[in-house]
Amino acid sequence: LKENFILKCLTTAGVPEMRFDIDCVGVEETDLKDHLPNKENFRSRHAGVMHSCGHDGHTAVGLTMAQWIVDHKDQLCGRIKLIFQPAEEGVRGGAAQAASGLLDDVNYLLGAHLAMMCPTGEVCVYPEGVLCTTKLDVRFKGRPAHPTMSPHLGRNALACACTCVSELLGMARHGKGLGCINVGMMQAGEGRNVIPVHAQVQLEVRGETAEINDFMVDQANRIVKGTALAYDVDYEVEKVGEAGELNNDPELASLVTEVAGSLPSCERVVQHKKLGCSEDFTMLATRVKAAGGKSEFFVVGADRTAAHHQREFDFDEKGLETAFGIFKGCVLKLNGI
Repeated sequence: LKENFILKCLTTAGVPEMRFDIDCVGVEETDLKDHLPNKENFRSRHAGVMHSCGHDGHTAVGLTMAQWIVDHKDQLCGRIKLIFQPAEEGVRGGAAQAASGLLDDVNYLLGAHLAMMCPTGEVCVYPEGVLCTTKLDVRFKGRPAHPTMSPHLGRNALACACTCVSELLGMARHGKGLGCINVGMMQAGEGRNVIPVHAQVQLEVRGETAEINDFMVDQANRIVKGTALAYDVDYEVEKVGEAGELNNDPELASLVTEVAGSLPSCERVVQHKKLGCSEDFTMLATRVKAAGGKSEFFVVGADRTAAHHQREFDFDEKGLETAFGIFKGCVLKLNGI
């Protein structure tokens, strides 16, 4: 599967683009016998990773769209792009693809997610609670020493990281809206009889707005710096992922509403629903809007056996039909058909 798959048709219309994320999650898939991927033999073949977010469904919809476009190319005009995006988990891929310039000629950008708290048959046009986020890796470097003969010569990176994590989780929140922090991993030390030299912390902050998210990032950076100074260790902070605010364009939202409402598989179109997640589709949308284009990200209901990022996750495949129908219908409408 190529990272980017671009189909060119006869050119007169604007450039619509559809984005499909393709990556999995670092979760071990369940061994329960009634888990459909186990029953039908399509569970993950790789230990410690599985499609527990529905991106395999997004990939399937994207490939089906590619085949449909080829089959109907004589009816279509313009230049149609399909982007298969890696690394949405951890919001690492969107910014890189946006910076590549692939979207700089795009007039209309469409993206979607399966399930996401919506039941099968429902489509949400304006997902709310899609949070800005920044992912940070923090590395502390101390100094080794014998813990009894020369402890005064050592600088304990592990102790610094432990204090830092406690302070991060207790940081002040913003009064204007929701702000969240999670420390997902800490690794440290070399051995029980050596003052720890190295420690690494992986964390994320999220904010209801860019202002709140930036406030959380600034707080985190100050806490890291302060604890490093207190323990006299060196440190570095690396931003490894980010996503922004989701602001759908009313014109494309109306288009999705119209198309979804015409599909037999869609029982209900809701305009607003609060989800509570982050999406680096926002980085692609920001790039498109900066060049004068429009974007829309919608949610297609697909009842789940478990919540996203859980080892029992699977989605109702009826949602695939609805998602494909919306993408196809929007392409037809944008082609004046």
